[in-house]
Amino acid sequence: MNEININFNLNSPQEKKKEIIIKAESIFEESLLYKFFIGCNGLWSTLQDFQENSSIKWFPEEDGKYTIMVQAKKLNSDKIFDYISRADFIIGKIEEKLISSIEIDKKELKIGEKLNITVNPNKVPIMYRYWLREEYNWNMIKDYSSDNNISLTTKKPGKNEVLVECKDIYSENNYDDFNKVEFNVLPLKGIEIKDFKCLSTELLCGSELVFQVDVSSEDNRTMLYKFIKIDSHGNFFCIQDYSTKRIVNYIENESGEYRILCCVRDMYSQKEYDDRAIISFNVKKYKEIEIKNFTTDKISPQICETEIFLKAVVYGGKDLLYRYIIDGNHGDDSGYIKNDSYQWITKMPGEYKITLWVKDSSFEGNYEAKKELYYVIDDKSKEPVNIDDIILDKGDKILVNDTLTIKVKASGGMDLRYSFIIKRNDEEKGTMVDYGTANWIRFTPEKAGKYQLEIRVRDKFSTRELDSHAVVYIEAGEYFPAIIDYVLYPLKEYFLCGDNIPVQVITKNTKDILVKYVLRINGHKAEESDYAFNKKYMFTPKCSGEYILQIYAKNNKSNELFDSKKDIRIIVNEALPVTNTKIKCNKNKICDNEPVIFSVENSGGKDNIYEFYLMEKNEWIKVQNYSKKNYYSFIPFSKSKYKILALCKSNYKKCAYEDYDIFQFFVE
Repeated sequence: MNEININFNLNSPQEKKKEIIIKAESIFEESLLYKFFIGCNGLWSTLQDFQENSSIKWFPEEDGKYTIMVQAKKLNSDKIFDYISRADFIIGKIEEKLISSIEIDKKELKIGEKLNITVNPNKVPIMYRYWLREEYNWNMIKDYSSDNNISLTTKKPGKNEVLVECKDIYSENNYDDFNKVEFNVLPLKGIEIKDFKCLSTELLCGSELVFQVDVSSEDNRTMLYKFIKIDSHGNFFCIQDYSTKRIVNYIENESGEYRILCCVRDMYSQKEYDDRAIISFNVKKYKEIEIKNFTTDKISPQICETEIFLKAVVYGGKDLLYRYIIDGNHGDDSGYIKNDSYQWITKMPGEYKITLWVKDSSFEGNYEAKKELYYVIDDKSKEPVNIDDIILDKGDKILVNDTLTIKVKASGGMDLRYSFIIKRNDEEKGTMVDYGTANWIRFTPEKAGKYQLEIRVRDKFSTRELDSHAVVYIEAGEYFPAIIDYVLYPLKEYFLCGDNIPVQVITKNTKDILVKYVLRINGHKAEESDYAFNKKYMFTPKCSGEYILQIYAKNNKSNELFDSKKDIRIIVNEALPVTNTKIKCNKNKICDNEPVIFSVENSGGKDNIYEFYLMEKNEWIKVQNYSKKNYYSFIPFSKSKYKILALCKSNYKKCAYEDYDIFQFFVE
């Protein structure tokens, strides 16, 4: 990013219809092709497609905040572009200097922290409008009003800018003066659940079950934890709502399979959760018997007359009994014994199944735990033939008349031989390459279709038709199906009704690809296009809701309905975000055993709802779920330090919150 310097012959701002020369300068000593774009209010247009000319003339027709983007690529590059850079330019006449300065309380802050902005005017009264730049988009956060200060919650990391426009209250201009101020938002360090474990040694009915979660995060951040129990029927039970307690305990009275889901998030996070983990466990009526391992001291196969030592590792129970059952040409049965090992002397060759039964001496059934293993006894030991890997140098999808090389890696035996059988579209007979020493074959399909390649391997001295085999499938076609690589559209925090939303589809083999668009609004089909070579699409939402644009692509030689499909989902909002949230108290002095009321005021949003947390004795507790009630009242019963946290969002918003405020007070 920014490998290209963008220079202008005139400084920003300028009046419209003036000639402005834009020049791109590369920091690299190489010949490049340049493409120029101009963007304003989310709409982009191309000033020059890729050419060697590194400068253009621009005559702006309208006032506004413009973003100039330059893409550059090397002369023989196959990429869409190799370098990219952006610069801002403002068009608009400033009649007089209305803004003296803009003050912010912090130049650098973290996500979730409040930024307080104060505009110092040269005269009053005037009107103020505020814009926030996040990434490469300007979003209005407050329309014209007489407020010369605003408080906003930082939500996105990186370099951010606030643009303040002002005008006289009687002015008919879009703005009379403007100024910008920059600030840096530091990203929150990633939250990761490092460990989620059960601290109870035994998971039994009627006993207390204790679970603890360990999280990797910054020391000065407040983490909230939520624990949900899930039973074997999929029913959910909230054991603990979001709280600062990372250890949860409860008593389970029913045996069965359970899971505990832990969700953790930063108190100021915009997400429903920043990380989550799940732990599965089984609550038993008593400590069950578990066979941890059942093995032999010698690896199969072995020859006759070999002494083989069987070993069992079993947990649980009180007085364990073991039974070793050997089924085969010469069987054996130990009966129930107390030894966790057994000596087996092999007598005859063949395949044997060895079964271990384990139970407690008080159990009346055959067994409580069972495990099996299979063992081969030979007259003479031999190593089996195995196909370890099959390598296709061009993958399993190729074009007709293209040559594919297949190589086989096999192990075992003494002197291996290889055979290949190729069939097209499930033919009964195919082309066969008889057994030979070559472990590879070249295959060139002359017709489109699905080919089956069977690979057979056997030892030179084997009496069987084959010792090992494998099958791979290869598809040969006249063309490569279309693949949608990217769908480009404006990335804005808020889309409002009336915004123009352009979409551009990026595919390989672009000139051979047809594209169709289907627009759905709140689950209902609103518009559908025919297949065409046009890779651009634009729509303007008329109402709020969920807009899903389904994009279908196929090769112009394809007979399928589509080769590739991608969806983009855009949420269109009705209002601006909630800002300037403040908590107010109805009392200057708060005493114990006396009621106190806290109310919340803010700006922005629509049908706002509120959620309250109370910190008492250094523990955060949720005291009111989201509702339209913008106040909270309670009676403190102890003299201490308290905090009230109010979260606010529009009723139609699905996020955790849009804005917040914290009020700290002391009870006397």
